[in-house]
Amino acid sequence: MKALIFHCKEYKIQIEKLANRPKDVEPEEITERKQESRNCIAAFITVEKKDDIETVSSEISKEIIKTCKEVGRDEVVIVPFAHLSNNLAKSKDAKQAIDLIEEHLKDKKVIRTHFGSHKSLLLNVYGHVGAVRFREF
Repeated sequence: MKALIFHCKEYKIQIEKLANRPKDVEPEEITERKQESRNCIAAFITVEKKDDIETVSSEISKEIIKTCKEVGRDEVVIVPFAHLSNNLAKSKDAKQAIDLIEEHLKDKKVIRTHFGSHKSLLLNVYGHVGAVRFREF
């Protein structure tokens, strides 16, 4: 699993259309086309073939909780993001990992971004130390 974690001044996303790649992608039902948040943690997560879903979901969740504590925020946006690897897990495994991460973060206010779509994205990221983090598990 790979992740980019941002402390955002502003986060906005809008679904443009459903994805048809990778080959096995199974887009979720669209419940809302737009999402936004301010002063939040946004975690862009890529699940890979080699990942032990239970272990990596727990590890990234711990890192997100640590980031929340360090910057004093409780709102987290989980963004499935296939662009950090060429060795992607199957769609169902990636969804399972995102579900587990959301479950681990049940004490936070969690916004989950749609799985399986092309999105317009606006990120306004703070400029302090630790505002942008890359993690690999």
